[in-house]
Amino acid sequence: MDRMQIEQTVLSVLRVVLKQPFDNGADITRQNTPGWDSLKHIEIMFALEDELDVAFSEEELAKLDGVQKIIEAVRLKNAA
Repeated sequence: MDRMQIEQTVLSVLRVVLKQPFDNGADITRQNTPGWDSLKHIEIMFALEDELDVAFSEEELAKLDGVQKIIEAVRLKNAA
């Protein structure tokens, strides 16, 4: 799965969980996205694990607070 496919999957999950239209993930973070609270963060992470067939550690879950960080984490897991 390439970077673009990962980003599209992440944006798709965000659209479903947060019920907002996201077209580009360049600047999307928990800090600048209304509704991306702690509960939604867990929902997003579990949905991403299912959609992308990856598993994140508890430490990773806390650090993955933006689309770009999520994409890089998935790419690293796919490369390993």
